[in-house]
This record gives sequence, structure tokens and C-alpha cells, in this order.
Amino acid sequence: MRRIGIQDRVTRCSVVVCLFAFGGANGLMSSTAHADSRPNILFILLDNVGKDWFRCYGSQENQTPNIDRLARTGLKVRNCYVTPVCSTTRTMLLTGRYPFTTGWHTHHDPAIYGGGYFDWKREVCMARVMRDAGYDTCISGKWQINDLFDPRQKDALNKHGFDDYCIFPEGRKGHPAHKKRYWDPYVIRNGELLDTEGQFGPDIFADHLVEFFGRPRDKPFFAYYSTILTHIPVVHTPRNHGQDLSSRELFAGMLSYADHLVERLQQGLVDSGMRENTLIFIVVDNGTDNGTDQNAFQSLGGRIDGRISGEGIYSLTERGINMPLIVNCPQLVPGGRESDLLVDATDFLPTLAEFAGAALPQQVQIDGQSFAAEIQGQEPRVPPRGWCLTQYYKTRAVRDQRFKLYSSGEFYDLSEDPLEQHNISKTRRNGEQSFNRLSAVLSGLPANASLPWEFRSISARRIKAEEAAAAKATKQ
Repeated sequence: MRRIGIQDRVTRCSVVVCLFAFGGANGLMSSTAHADSRPNILFILLDNVGKDWFRCYGSQENQTPNIDRLARTGLKVRNCYVTPVCSTTRTMLLTGRYPFTTGWHTHHDPAIYGGGYFDWKREVCMARVMRDAGYDTCISGKWQINDLFDPRQKDALNKHGFDDYCIFPEGRKGHPAHKKRYWDPYVIRNGELLDTEGQFGPDIFADHLVEFFGRPRDKPFFAYYSTILTHIPVVHTPRNHGQDLSSRELFAGMLSYADHLVERLQQGLVDSGMRENTLIFIVVDNGTDNGTDQNAFQSLGGRIDGRISGEGIYSLTERGINMPLIVNCPQLVPGGRESDLLVDATDFLPTLAEFAGAALPQQVQIDGQSFAAEIQGQEPRVPPRGWCLTQYYKTRAVRDQRFKLYSSGEFYDLSEDPLEQHNISKTRRNGEQSFNRLSAVLSGLPANASLPWEFRSISARRIKAEEAAAAKATKQ
């Protein structure tokens, strides 16, 4: 199997991710048994909620009993790096390529801001890899890295490898899809706009996947469940509708409902006779949103060690980019394990490809490294990565098991300082070797690739304004 990328130029990388399934074990692959014994893959990507809300990762909140059970009976990875914001993470995990490789290093939502988009001529999406390997493919939930209302992009999901879809497509201000993700949502299913009056969007997306699981088929499936929960605005769910709740209580209810839907999907796999041979991966695109609704500010952070987290989305601290990673499959994943494996989001595509027996794309550089062997409790064929990496815009961060180094020079001992409050770059106490090794990694990385379009998001405009102000101050 072809593995190329940054690790070939510097050192071994490690990776991260969502929900997924294995390859090469016997089992039922649909409601009807068939000859292809490769595993089904359910890849679950939760939205905007960090470890501070997951009890299995030390949270004092109690909103995720079903996800916690999957962690207890499967594999829980302690260190899984994504980027600090949604679109950059999604591009990274779908392509197996770092932001500096793709050039997509800053937040950009094409359906909202227009301009550039996730281009199937430039990038190879993991769904295309799975479809080319003979998998049925489906996406349900959110898709934000193409503008599906642009005639040039209307077939983007199929071109990226999804044969079946049920999605909230995002939309710019004034469009009927704008912010219509929860109640009475704007949902397109295989080209048809649904009548969703009185319905809750997350229910529609979960129900679509359960129906997809139960279809007769003669080959395995890859299902990408890109959830809309728990993205703001904070809303009531069917379980607490009509109750007078604070913003934080509403957010807790949204996560609780997401956990309920994970259990609904698992039961759908059981009912279809596929649970034993379906690998479920659970991950999050970035840390908890530290904002709230339009009316008042209240921290949405979860509580760990008696402290409500104030870090999250857009932060390159651990609470913003080190996300839950849980893998569960009765046949394929030995349970009850916690792993110190270092993973980052580039590793998803090569890992899924190995499970599916799929060839990696030849026309692009893949930066990630498969961790399929570790998932199965086997000895890896190549050494596990010694560092994992993330970035936002020009700032990069790389860590090993204990220490973390930023491209801006800050250096932290995460074992003693998990909140990164004490920069030890001058003393490098107990960390000289790690500092030198991680410095070599950062110095060996290429500059950001260029894209044939400009970023137009709010954060991109803010960065440009700050750079312009700094340049003006320097001239003065």
C-alpha cells in the first residue's frame, strides 16, 4: 500500500478521527449476507464540542452515556489532533492532507461567503476512495465546503464520491437555507427538497442513515454522518421542547440528543444485522463553541476538575484541537482499551483505505499514516508516529507524548501544564530533546500552498485587518 507524505521528508506522523469500519473480517454486511466480507464503515463527526463535555474524557458533565459506553467497550485514543475550526478540519480529514499541503488553512464556508470551494479536480475525497474500492457511499447531515446552489457545484457530492445523500447545505444570508438546520430545516435528499415542517433536522439525518443501513446490498457501505449537533445557535430538542432553559442548559440538551442519536444509529445497525462487522469511529471537528446565542453571553464550556472550560473553537490550545477519538466494533476492535497513540486528521483517509483494501490516490500527496493495526490491537507494520500536527493560517503546532511546540516559539509541558499557561521555551525544563526534535519537524515543513481563490470568512477578514494594522504600525 502506498504511503507518502510529510513523514517521508521529516519523521513519522500520526492521525485522527470520526467513525469508521474495518476491512477483512467475516460478518453480515447488510440485512442480507453477501460474499464481500469487508467491514461497513460508519464515520461520525460531531460538531463543535470538545473533551470538556465527554464523561469518558474526564468531564464532570453527564450527557454522553451511549458514547461513553462505546469508549468502554472499544478503543479510546487520548490524543487526536484536528484543526481549531470546522472547514479546515473537514478538508484535512477528507483528503488525508495537511492544511499547508491543500492550501485550505483558514476557515472558509463557500455556501456563505462564495468564492473558492472543495474542488474535486484538485482533491480526492475519502468517499471517492471508498466508492472506487466497491463501497456503497452515503453522507447524512452537514456539507459546508461546497456551494451546492452554484450551478458549477450542484453535482459536487457525487463528484466527491457520495452516491446517496441527505444534507443541510448551508446558505448565505437571505437564502432559504440560511441557518435552517434545526427546526423546520432546509434538507435536500438526493436532489429533492423535503417538506420538513415541524420536524427536527437531526432526526431526519439519523432516520435517513437507519433506512440506508437496512437496504439490501451485495457490498459493504461507507456512511459519513456529519452531524449538525452541537453547532450554535443553541436550541431546544424534542426532549426539552418548551422548557425555560439557559443557553448552557440548551447546549447540554443538544449534546444529550446527539448521544441519543448515536444510540439510534447503533440500534439501526443491530436491526439490520450489521453491528458486529461495522466499525464505528467518533470524533469532533473542533473544540466547544465559546460563544452563545444572540441574546446574552454564557460560557458553553464543559466542566473538568471543577473548572468550566473557556477554550475551544478557534483556539490552538489542547481544548481547541485535541478531540475525542473512539473506535468500536465487536468483531474487530478489542474492547476496554485506552491508547497513547498520536493521531491527527490526515490519518483518516489512509486508515479507511487500508480497512477497505483500497488504493490511495496517486495524483496527490497523502500526508497521513494508517493506524488500522493499532485499532485491531495488532503490531503496526510501520512505527507509530512520534508527533502529530495541526495549524490555523500561518501558525502551526506539533506535539509528542508530553511536549508541545508552536511555530511562533511557545513551548509547553502538557503533562504538568495542560492548559498551556507556562511557556518554558527559555528554560526547556526536562524537554530539551523534545524541543530539538519538534523544532526539526516544524523547520522541515513546506510553506502554505496557494489556492486559486481568496478566503472570505469573518476570521479571514479579521486576520487581514490585523496584518494591515501591524504593517502600518511598523511603517510608522
